[in-house]
Amino acid sequence: MPTERLVTWICHPDDYLPEYVDKIIAQMTERWAEPCARHGFRFRFVMANELVPASTDRPRLWHDGVDLLETRQAYIVDDVSGDPQATHFLRGIYRTIEASDSVLLNRSLVGPECLERDKLAILAHATTLGIRTPRTVALPFGRYARKGLDVVRKEIGEGPYILKAREMGVGFGVLKLDGYEQLRAAVDIVSQTGQSYIVQEYLPNTGDLRVAMVEGKFAASMLRRPAEGAYLANITQGGSASANPDVAAVLGDVERIVADLRAGYLCVDWLLTEDGPVLGEWGTAMAEFSSMPEPARSQLADAFFPWVERLLYEEGAAAGTPEARTPEAGARVASGEGQ
Repeated sequence: MPTERLVTWICHPDDYLPEYVDKIIAQMTERWAEPCARHGFRFRFVMANELVPASTDRPRLWHDGVDLLETRQAYIVDDVSGDPQATHFLRGIYRTIEASDSVLLNRSLVGPECLERDKLAILAHATTLGIRTPRTVALPFGRYARKGLDVVRKEIGEGPYILKAREMGVGFGVLKLDGYEQLRAAVDIVSQTGQSYIVQEYLPNTGDLRVAMVEGKFAASMLRRPAEGAYLANITQGGSASANPDVAAVLGDVERIVADLRAGYLCVDWLLTEDGPVLGEWGTAMAEFSSMPEPARSQLADAFFPWVERLLYEEGAAAGTPEARTPEAGARVASGEGQ
């Protein structure tokens, strides 16, 4: 099977306004262009609604009459959505690629795939490693959601709280609630969404520290801070970022997490509270380099692409893919030489 030096990001745009999606895609494409070219890769977005996964003689992923899995390449799948049916479809794309000869960059750790995205699973696993985490309660579904409120009071207290979906990112739908009365009303609303939500203690903090690790080594870091008077540090929600803050206070715990998960690529986020760092969550390839300020962005890209190259060629060679014996051979195939 031919190998392409290509990273394809499968994007699900339907949870956001079109102008927001267009802005983010344009920004990411601009920031991916130079490091891709520098490392001999191409980059593209494909919209999930344009794809049809199938299984016939092998896994296939159809896009405008072309099976994208005819060639071995690298994929990042945006596999979370506010729409439960869309989520199931996105997971179908994810699992079709995972079963193919191509490389699914989301799948950069060893363990159940929920550890890539499910905040409850991430925090529960982290506690088994002795990592400090925010007190967290998962709400029951639908009309049973209020049954979780007594547990919230017992485990977390009277507030303030953070209410968020278990499997959404970029600060989408994250709500800060001052007390129990507000929480009860908010739970009545989110119980109708079809999403699973968690309630966490609100921890006052000076920012959100992200530590990026590639193949077990520190690659870059970023400190995000919320805007004045705000509580979300996400860049897409108005936060600001600085490059390469000191990570000494968390690096030992990050290395322990990475070793436990045998993660090839992992970004680990920490809330910096007055009592010390508290784990927020971690992310695989969707937590990529484009949101970082320079020089951290280039540092992470320079670690990211060699990792992708090794996955494409060394793993392909180990699996017996003739065209993937060496990076040079793969590059010749990708450029059309020798065909």
